Amino acid sequence: MLRRGGGSDGQGPKGGGASPRAGAPPPKGAPKRRSASPAGSGGLSGAEALAAKVEQIRKTTGVPLETARLVALGRLDLNDAIKRMAFADEVTSLMARHELDRALATQVALGHADLQKALRKRRVDALIQASMSRDILETAAKSGAELVLGVHGRQLLRARITEITAYDVHLLDLEKNEASILHKTRLKFACEAAPWQKARKAMVWDSARKLRTVEPITRPQDRFGCSNRRLGEALDRNAETTITLLEGEVFTGHLAWVARWEVGLRTKGGDVAIFRHAIDDFRD
Repeated sequence: MLRRGGGSDGQGPKGGGASPRAGAPPPKGAPKRRSASPAGSGGLSGAEALAAKVEQIRKTTGVPLETARLVALGRLDLNDAIKRMAFADEVTSLMARHELDRALATQVALGHADLQKALRKRRVDALIQASMSRDILETAAKSGAELVLGVHGRQLLRARITEITAYDVHLLDLEKNEASILHKTRLKFACEAAPWQKARKAMVWDSARKLRTVEPITRPQDRFGCSNRRLGEALDRNAETTITLLEGEVFTGHLAWVARWEVGLRTKGGDVAIFRHAIDDFRD
């Protein structure tokens, strides 16, 4: 007698044994089936595929390992990562080549600061700092050097400095062999005696002031304003400079130093120290 499900007499399909039910667990001891690998992974697991992709990105672009991992995971755009690296390299290069701090190098790399202006400012600051304490009177007082001094009242004195106080200069007039005291504001310029004969050729007179005798300007706020920055930039450029004094002396040359009380002018004949309180005009 035939029964539903095939076979006869209670037997299963040919070959013996009942058919396994769908979804039933495999018999005990049967080999486990290996799950299919993700498509396109070449048989690698997910972690292995990610590691391979990270290594490929790192080798082809040169980005750091962590950056390559973020790119592989889709958390960072590759082009953005490369731009960031290039920017960081530019900042590092600016710091190394020009000895900039990171903040300034970053501003330059971003285009927010001008590199040449930054370098010029640094040079100017260094030049001013190097000579700010220079003082021809103090130097002459220590060395005993003979100076030629331009004094208000259109006078020239050959003298040695014997003492300097806060406001006065004690000197020995070598032509009269007399000691005298002058207020510092009465001095207009100074030059060592030896080069003066040549240096004086750099001095001419302004025709409008040639016959004018004036008193010193005692109040700082009333004097000709010429900032350290302007003087320092002229010094940095080695620009030819013309300085006119209150009583009309005009000196032309190149700035040699910028100090608190004086500027040094290098003329063809020698260096002349011009006291800043006596300047009436400055052109470069």
